[in-house]
Amino acid sequence: MRWMLMVLVLMLMLMTAGCAQDLSQLGPIKLSDEHKLTQPKLEYFGVAGFRLRWRDEAVVFDPFFSRPSPLQLLWLTPDVKRIKDGMPRTPEATMLLVGHAHYDHLLDVAWVLNHKTPNATFYGSRTAGHILRAEVSAEREFEDAEQKMAWLPGPNGPRPIAREDGWFKSKKGAFRAMPIQSSHAPNVTQIDLMGGSYQQDLKTLPKSFRNWKEGQTLAWLVDLLDENGKTVYRIHFQDSSSEEPYGFPPDPGDNRGIDVVILPVASWIQVKRYPQALIEATQPKLVVLCHWEDFFSGDPDDLKVLRGEKDEYALYRIVRTTLPQASQIVMPKPFSEIALPPL
Repeated sequence: MRWMLMVLVLMLMLMTAGCAQDLSQLGPIKLSDEHKLTQPKLEYFGVAGFRLRWRDEAVVFDPFFSRPSPLQLLWLTPDVKRIKDGMPRTPEATMLLVGHAHYDHLLDVAWVLNHKTPNATFYGSRTAGHILRAEVSAEREFEDAEQKMAWLPGPNGPRPIAREDGWFKSKKGAFRAMPIQSSHAPNVTQIDLMGGSYQQDLKTLPKSFRNWKEGQTLAWLVDLLDENGKTVYRIHFQDSSSEEPYGFPPDPGDNRGIDVVILPVASWIQVKRYPQALIEATQPKLVVLCHWEDFFSGDPDDLKVLRGEKDEYALYRIVRTTLPQASQIVMPKPFSEIALPPL
């Protein structure tokens, strides 16, 4: 009976979302496709996945390559070939950050930790940690990001408050990262299909998409530090559209602004004043739009627009009209690079 109900829910999702659309749905937006840029730079893996390298260290965000088809959502397994082909081996990565525990953000992370980022510590929610323990040994270090999470004292903000010791510092001192209490946008069906959390370690990775429970959703502040520990760049990253003021960057007390905001497109239409409110609060020099492409397709040579979304160009216009005139917007192709703004 349970499986029949899940199949019906899945069919409802697909009927609501419809088919993936070709790139003409982006209107006049020109996709960025840069390569061989000098550091510091972001390297986009697709969906919400990035690699950021700086001073012989690296941070990896939300690496996801498997892209199972809709019919595979009831029996999910990492696609090892796609992970091998897509994820570069990065022994210099000392931090792997994830925003929430849905399969399109966490499914490939255990394999990446075990085979591609052997020196990275995982930072995420308790639920994400409990899921990954199914495949990652107890000797591998995890950090419960909820313990240092900048917290929102009430639903009306004005924004989360940083904890006194709210930063995680990288092993070699090139980065520091602050988790922020955030929220996840509703599904296109207005039903939270993957809510909930886990309270203990799993013995196997979940098979059904329904059991990749969201846990606490996080946004992140990531600072690139110089040899003296001074912030050179500050990046705000989130992997889900969120309701204001959830996910907003707190004031760490240094009067330092935001240089780069990484914004997901997925489900943006489901959230009021997204992303306008966040852009008003941050006024960055660069906005990077991610999670814009159909993640049921694994072919980077046949890109499709995320199914179920309405007018990505409308989101682009909102960002453009809310940003300072000199600021830039980039919507990258998977496996392309994005230069950080000049200092």
